[in-house]
Amino acid sequence: MEIAGWAAVALGAVMGGVTVVGHLCDQVPALSQKMITAIRSVRAVREEIKQVDRE
Repeated sequence: MEIAGWAAVALGAVMGGVTVVGHLCDQVPALSQKMITAIRSVRAVREEIKQVDRE
């Protein structure tokens, strides 16, 4: 049962961190645009890896 408690704490911390980062990115337009570019880049790399795995 102790593991479930730690898992809940870890999940809460991750969700809180994502919320804070999302809020900060919304407040700074230049940072927001950089985040959009970074996310698109990560998605493109992920798609490229999937294509290589299919071959």
